[in-house]
Amino acid sequence: MFKPCKGATAGKQSIAKLTFVSVILLGWSGLLNAADHTISLKTSTFDCSSVRAGDTVTLPSGTRDPLVIAGCNGTASNPITIRNDSRGTGPTVIRSSSGSERAFVLACNNCVGVVIDGSNKWSGAPNEETYGIKITMTGGEAPTAFLRIGGLSRFVTIRNVEVDGAWPALADHGIGISVNDHKIKLADHPGRWREGILIERSYVHDIGAEGLYVGPPHYYGDLPLRNIEIRRNRIEDIGWNAINTKSMWEGNNSIHHNVVRRVGKNSSTSTNTSQYSAITNISGTVKIYNNLIESSGQHGISQWTGGGPLASEGKGPFETYIWNNVIVGAGSLWRTFMGESHGINVGAQDGCEKPIPYIFNNTIVNARRNAVRLAANVGGGFVKDNIVADAGSTPIVAPIFVTQANNRVGAASQMDFMDAENSNFRLRATSPARNQSTNGFPENDFDDVPRPQDGAGDQGAFEFSSEISAATPQAPSGLTVE
Repeated sequence: MFKPCKGATAGKQSIAKLTFVSVILLGWSGLLNAADHTISLKTSTFDCSSVRAGDTVTLPSGTRDPLVIAGCNGTASNPITIRNDSRGTGPTVIRSSSGSERAFVLACNNCVGVVIDGSNKWSGAPNEETYGIKITMTGGEAPTAFLRIGGLSRFVTIRNVEVDGAWPALADHGIGISVNDHKIKLADHPGRWREGILIERSYVHDIGAEGLYVGPPHYYGDLPLRNIEIRRNRIEDIGWNAINTKSMWEGNNSIHHNVVRRVGKNSSTSTNTSQYSAITNISGTVKIYNNLIESSGQHGISQWTGGGPLASEGKGPFETYIWNNVIVGAGSLWRTFMGESHGINVGAQDGCEKPIPYIFNNTIVNARRNAVRLAANVGGGFVKDNIVADAGSTPIVAPIFVTQANNRVGAASQMDFMDAENSNFRLRATSPARNQSTNGFPENDFDDVPRPQDGAGDQGAFEFSSEISAATPQAPSGLTVE
């Protein structure tokens, strides 16, 4: 439940050469001044306060016990990089093998301007995507979180990290990545934000609780969030919500190009029955786009204001932009104790700040109930140019003050998808959705193909292109930053 440049030019050439050499020397000086610190496999606590901005901290290859890193003082523009060792023969594995719950396997406390980066290729590493830092457990009680960013941490990047939650084989709960700290209250740090958080290209799987838990509920009084980006991650086999963000009240917040599969698998009824969705944002403004979602216990995407803030607090307006998502089987893992299950669900509790929904060019297939459901407690917005196929109930439900326009609704067989039986929902040349989008369509489609390709844009998440292969849709490999 929620709580409430001859002759005359010779001198110029000499000056230019001198300037060029000076720049090179200055550049080398910066590199020479940078230091690399190594945390041995036996170290359990690392004081990062003496590490300078721009330095690196190397985690050697091998297996180590839980590690706490504290007091890193980098900057957003010149961070401290905590990395795996490219000279090693494998990744660094951080694991808990014993101990009680309410612990963390890797914690970074009061870490400002830090990049936790497992993208280095070790000797013999495969060419495909690798995760040079792996966090897991082999025994003992499951931790509260496997990777936790706490204290007054901000401007933190997590990249190419694998979190294996060992659920349900060993663990019965545990958050994959947690960016939060309930001990840090806004009342004690007025004007402070937990900000500049980027989680990218990581693999989070077999997690008993949330895959990613970023931000606090409003009623806890913790630091609110701004400028949060979650992109190009694989999140699979999750007990509760896969991506759960909260209190993102300012800045540019986005969740995009993620692959999320098999979410809301936990059969426990002892927790909130609304925590089984693929992507959930609780209060705030966010852009959610180009995500592939397959099989969830409850909603595919949910934007909800619950437990505050109240409309009278002036935190809004909360604008929600949801586009180019492919949502398949929302609610297909549903169980009787869960609430209703929809492809996209937007609303608010009575008295709370209302989200304003802009939902367009999504492809939603086999939603258990509605493909799009907007509660009465939303602001004016629109639902347009979506493809809805085989919805279990009324395809789109929205208040009369929300504009509904040009949505294509029907059976999957009517959409002329490339290969619906194998989850390829790109359009054939003969699809009735081709060139049928209204104005205001996204610049690119799910595959990052520019729109339009041949006249007008297409409805749904995909723009027809004869150059796109018939492969099952995946999150694109190119990097797009807005």
